[in-house]
Amino acid sequence: MKNQTKKINFSKIFSNKSVAIPFSLIISLIVWMVIVIDQNPVREQVFTNVTPAISLENTAANERGLGIVSDLSKEKFTVTVKGPNYIVSSLRTDDFTLTADISDINTAGTYNLEIVGNYNSTKSGYSFVSISPSSIDVTFDYIDTKEFTIEPKLIGVSAAEGLVAETPVPANSDQNTITIKGPRSIMQKIASVGSVAEVNKVLSTTQTFDSYVVLYDENNELLYRYTLDGKVFNSNDEEVTDRRLTLTYTTLKVTQPISKKKTLNVTPSFKNIPEGIDTSVFSPEVDHTSVTVIGTPEVIDKMTTLTLSQIDFQSISISNNSFEISPNLPDGVKLDETIDYFTVTLDMNGFSEKTLNVSDIRFKELSKNLKVSAYDYINNIKICGPTSVINNLSASDLYAVVNLTGKAAGNHTLDATIESDKYNNIWVYGKYTVTVTLK
Repeated sequence: MKNQTKKINFSKIFSNKSVAIPFSLIISLIVWMVIVIDQNPVREQVFTNVTPAISLENTAANERGLGIVSDLSKEKFTVTVKGPNYIVSSLRTDDFTLTADISDINTAGTYNLEIVGNYNSTKSGYSFVSISPSSIDVTFDYIDTKEFTIEPKLIGVSAAEGLVAETPVPANSDQNTITIKGPRSIMQKIASVGSVAEVNKVLSTTQTFDSYVVLYDENNELLYRYTLDGKVFNSNDEEVTDRRLTLTYTTLKVTQPISKKKTLNVTPSFKNIPEGIDTSVFSPEVDHTSVTVIGTPEVIDKMTTLTLSQIDFQSISISNNSFEISPNLPDGVKLDETIDYFTVTLDMNGFSEKTLNVSDIRFKELSKNLKVSAYDYINNIKICGPTSVINNLSASDLYAVVNLTGKAAGNHTLDATIESDKYNNIWVYGKYTVTVTLK
């Protein structure tokens, strides 16, 4: 019996569309690839003005606080790549990066680094033929940050007759200081920071001007100045294009205060004055009888005397008659001289004091559903007044008033006011309290 070989009927297979169509597509793709490869030979492509991108991330230099202070954006390279035409022709400069190995750098200095190319996208299948120049000098330095107080200067400012041009100040209090960040080699040279504006005007009112930041060395010599149009110049008045410093701002508005001076007599003042007391009987003496103030003209013009902060009569006694008092100055006005406080001394001649106990306690504003079940007497109350009155004063001439407004049942320690219906020219030295039980 003969073996029969089964023959494949290709005409029958390819007559089936489900087979014929996919097979045709595969054949077409193979033919297209052959044509593309034949029509796209290996070739070179040149890219110019390529900027390097050297990263400090995850390096010893970064851990040690070093930074790149060279301006890499100004470094331009020519890169030649090689590969199939269909790959090379689609390349753009952002498909690759130029970098350098900085893993061994751990101290400040300038290093010559070899530039290498790396893929930066999914496009591959090409190689780097040459990079020109092949290396780059990169300077590394420690990066410091420091805050300085701004010292504004307005050139050519003067005040109209009768007025005073005070020290200019930043218009925005947030710009009283400035933060600068940069290489240590430069930061160590900066001793102070100011701002400058050329005004050349006679001013009769407070005005604000645009100014630019200036950096000075320890000899107050200019290091850098930042112009209003964003440029930077060095001490030789040469424009600086390699900017290694970062400033929180380079321009600011500066206010020139125009003020007025006036010399005023100093007057003490009092509070809680007994009705029958004229404070002039104490012949108050102030260690500075007159003082010069300076401030906005409209406020200064209204001032006739300088009134001191009030002396509370509860703090006055025969032995306590000298007080250190601050001036009571309106907004926009200050002393034109350094005086921390004024000393006021009272003449207590003709006055005396006596210590008494008060048992007459009177309550007011007691809630209707409550009553006072117990309270303390007030002992050792120091009473001051004219000697003729104090000599005849007795405890029966005094009573205490306690305000119970809003007080609920329970124990309360409350302030007590000592009063007299007989005398209106006495006062109490100090403050006193009463413990009250309400039910």
